[in-house]
Amino acid sequence: MEDDDATTESAVVQCSISSSRAAAADPVADSSSTGYTELEKEVFGRLLEKGIPEVVSDPASFGKQLHRHFQRLPMSYAIDVNVDNAEDVLLHRRILDECADPDKRPVFHVRFLHVHCIPGPVVDSQDNTWGSLTATSRDVGILHLHEIIVSTMDRPKLLSQLSALLSEVGLNIREAHVFSTSDGFSLHIFVVDGWHTEGAFSGGHIGSSSPSKKNKRS
Repeated sequence: MEDDDATTESAVVQCSISSSRAAAADPVADSSSTGYTELEKEVFGRLLEKGIPEVVSDPASFGKQLHRHFQRLPMSYAIDVNVDNAEDVLLHRRILDECADPDKRPVFHVRFLHVHCIPGPVVDSQDNTWGSLTATSRDVGILHLHEIIVSTMDRPKLLSQLSALLSEVGLNIREAHVFSTSDGFSLHIFVVDGWHTEGAFSGGHIGSSSPSKKNKRS
């Protein structure tokens, strides 16, 4: 009987140790009292599995930062998140954190997504003022899709102003996702075509860090 009791006690201790180690490695997934949503747990798990340095170096701290990121954004943001691209959440958090510095606003980030093939020829803008966006293959049925993320202080009519700016430089907006944070910032995510390169860049003020402009076509 004493042997059975000792065996049971040892098993309980081992189980407790294993649970503690698991919680330390993945505090979001194993914490039921901190208010983390299932989405946050899944995003955290994906990033942890990928070995993202800032996640694996201090999981507990990153878990809190991730929770704050979701808390400051509306529910529509969570609905938009694709857990298969969990790194996007990390990118959005970094952009919003950078935007907190007044000297870096507005913050923008551009990346190439993929080439979209279409059955007919591409009709490009006749009034393209941005040198790097100049069309060179009007008879080829392909579109280069890019994602443009812009973050700054939230204000009325910001979406229309940004949309007009993108149109002015010859880009066609295919998707627009707009989110306002609880602390007064905005996160605009555009998917566009009309940029005939596969490049990507990020930086500060649009217009000063963007590719050089050229004169409009007459």
